Amino acid sequence: MGPILKIEKVAFRYVSEWVLDGIDLEVNRGEVVGILGPNGSGKSTLLRVIEGLCEPERGNVFVKGTDISKLSRVSLSREVAMVQQENHFSFSFSVLEVVLMGRFPYLGNFQFEGEEDIEVARKAMTATSTLSLSGRLINELSGGEKQRVLLARALTQEPSIILLDEPTAFLDLSYKKEIFDLISSLSRQTGVSALIVTHDIDLAARYCNRLLMLRDGRLHASGLPVEVLNAANIEAIFGCKVIVDINPVSGSPRVSLI
Repeated sequence: MGPILKIEKVAFRYVSEWVLDGIDLEVNRGEVVGILGPNGSGKSTLLRVIEGLCEPERGNVFVKGTDISKLSRVSLSREVAMVQQENHFSFSFSVLEVVLMGRFPYLGNFQFEGEEDIEVARKAMTATSTLSLSGRLINELSGGEKQRVLLARALTQEPSIILLDEPTAFLDLSYKKEIFDLISSLSRQTGVSALIVTHDIDLAARYCNRLLMLRDGRLHASGLPVEVLNAANIEAIFGCKVIVDINPVSGSPRVSLI
């Protein structure tokens, strides 16, 4: 089986400014890949290109071997799900209603969810430990609870890959670990791949199979966490001096500011 996601020489610009230039990437089934880089390096734009919201000026994006430019919006939504950094709900939907929104690629116009759709949603909620929240209102949840619900909604799309744009932003430390634990567990158990934009370097080092570093829209480094996370790369990307050693418990790289 080939890669779930393959990006070849992708370049994208807003008006005259290139935001991505020459990006290559492959993601395999069940793999968790982290994307690191400072603000403005093109991380979120890369996710929007994969999601089909931004059309690259050069290069191609393939999902399960098919160029996404040849897929309808509905077909692409059955393969790629997005969990945004911030989700604001104008109405107080119930948690179950929010999770069922993930079934939109499978429903016709004016079609309501059936028992099969509800069962898919329940399985996703069970996998994310949100089934007990099904009757709660989404706007009443804590940040960590809401993020697990949004993961359940993404799973309800039954995608091949989930894109996550800073899923642990604004969360406290315990919730950050919980979300990374959950993503890693879901990938192992279901085979769904995950591409995570994050500023949580130590958690990415611990939970991601591979890491990418972006700098000014270009790929600066890629590989295993132990290969990518070194003092030279971090200083080049983030402009700060660090010490990188090994976490004695997890065995993953650990980054400390000097």
